[in-house]
Amino acid sequence: MEEKVKSAKRISVIALIISIIALLINLYVFYMFWSGQWPLQKGEDQQPAIEQVQPVQQAEPQQEEEIIQEEAPQVPADQPVKKKTAGAAFIDLGLPSGILWRSANEEGLYTYADAVETFGKQLPTYKQYTELYENCKWQELKNGGYKVTGPNGNSIIFPLTGYINCTGEFRGEKDLGDYWTATAKKGTEDAYRVAMNANGVKILLHTQCYQRAIRLVQK
Repeated sequence: MEEKVKSAKRISVIALIISIIALLINLYVFYMFWSGQWPLQKGEDQQPAIEQVQPVQQAEPQQEEEIIQEEAPQVPADQPVKKKTAGAAFIDLGLPSGILWRSANEEGLYTYADAVETFGKQLPTYKQYTELYENCKWQELKNGGYKVTGPNGNSIIFPLTGYINCTGEFRGEKDLGDYWTATAKKGTEDAYRVAMNANGVKILLHTQCYQRAIRLVQK
């Protein structure tokens, strides 16, 4: 008789344990379902979590890079008159091509069309600027601009000139050196320009109606 009582007690304890486990499972399922963490059934849509990504800051010149379609620029009255620089010499930097670079900018800022029409073959091409960049030492100056020293030790200086945008606003003075090349992109209204500031020197495409500085070359 005593043995039967003990056995009944064991069964009761086991039943109680099973009941507690079942209750815990039900509570877990209930929590997961109402908290939205329960897996969706096959065929239901599940939206992935959106990852918050911080934008990467590019080392671009501090200037708008959008292709802008605007009216022809109007030159502000306080800007230099467009004329060739007198007294500037052409310097041999010891480049592989033998190209000579003028020691100073031409006066004034030019649209791409005006620059090509005014200076013709003396306007440096994309290839010539690339040669200058790859074969010379570019040193940023404390007062702004870059000193460019050729393989033979001779040097020229590119000042930070600023630019005039397509609506005639003068910007970037003392912050950006902005120079036209003679090379345009076919089928577009864009041409290559050389931009230089504290972030470095780059050759970029931009709209031709901007007015930029000019540095000439001589064969």
